Order: sequence, then C-alpha cells, then structure tokens
Amino acid sequence: MKFLCLHGMGTNADVYEAQLAPIRAQMDPSHEFIFVDGLTECSPSDGVSELFSGPFYCYYSKPTAERLQAAYDLVLELIEDEGPFHGIFGFSHGGALAASLLLYHRKVASQEPDLFNFAVFTCASLPFDLHTEHQDPPYDTVICPKTGEVSVCDWVPGKSKVEPTKINGFIAPLSSGDTTLRRYHPERERTRIQIPTYTFWARRTLFSHNNEL
Repeated sequence: MKFLCLHGMGTNADVYEAQLAPIRAQMDPSHEFIFVDGLTECSPSDGVSELFSGPFYCYYSKPTAERLQAAYDLVLELIEDEGPFHGIFGFSHGGALAASLLLYHRKVASQEPDLFNFAVFTCASLPFDLHTEHQDPPYDTVICPKTGEVSVCDWVPGKSKVEPTKINGFIAPLSSGDTTLRRYHPERERTRIQIPTYTFWARRTLFSHNNEL
C-alpha cells in the first residue's frame, strides 16, 4: 500500500519521516510512504533545528482562501502524479490540511470516491473551511496590537453568544483585504469525513523526554 505523509508546521519531510519511523518499523516493509515538503519556507518549530537540518516548511503560512487552495492543489497534484494513495498521515498542521481537504471534497464532490481509504491524524489542529468567505454572517477577525494574537468572532446556529475562537498557526501577518478562514465546528457544519480515521495526541512533543500518548 502507498501512503501520503504531511508534516507539521516548521518542520519538513525528513522530520516527519523520523517521527513515523517507529510506526513504519512495525509495518510490512513493502508499504510505500511518500513524504512531501510544504510550499512555504518558515522558521523551525521548537527544538527541531537542534536535531534536523533545514530548510523548514509549512503548507500555508496563514489561513486564507488563496493559500489553503494552493495547499489543496499540492496534494491533489500528488494524488494525480503519484497516486492512488491508500491512506494519508498528517502531523499537526499537516493533519489539519488533510482533514480540511477531506471535508472539502465531501462538500464539492460528494458523489465521487473519497481521495483516500483512511486517514491518521497526530496532534492535528482543527481544519479550516475553504467556504468561509461565502457564508453568512460575516466572519470577523480581530488582531491584538500588543501580542499579535488573532481572535475570531465565530458563531454557532441557535446561540446568541459565542466566545471568540483563538486562531493559532499564523506565521505570516494578515494583509489588508485578507479573509481569515473559519475552522470547522461540529455544531455548525454537517459535513463529516466518511473514511475511517485515527486521531491521537501526545502529552509532550516528539522532541521532549518522557512522551506519553
């Protein structure tokens, strides 16, 4: 079987290959894992540069429609050129991209076969919704001038007040005219990933001691 593997933000294909090495060691050696670097070079995640050489990448540096679509296109081109893939593995940022693409595919091509037979998400953040800018009510973004932290005024049907949702994963500043995509919310979004998925979290990062699942 063949699997597509998407790394976390501020890492690269070599890092994710090392992260998956213990799992791959337990699998049939005939399985093929394809690791792909992100589109944008960025600073390394904490501790990564002490163990691995750069450059380091992300698939999108900020969650805007243009950049998320470019990340979708990267994965879809890989499926066309090197697929089909039986499954997809995604770590953190890469897992969010994989989940976002799977949900998007269910929305726009629900009658077509799924892109993968199963998915594995490790420490994945919530996926962004490419359709955000086409939905009502407006999706407002507020940036704290002191910390640069981004708060998003999210909404859920039937609720009069919704606490702002913190958007993490930004490594590039928003520009005038940017539309920040909304993360999927199970109370608002009916679309679901239909293929089998496995999601797990670690109490510490791979680069820390005494890791626990």
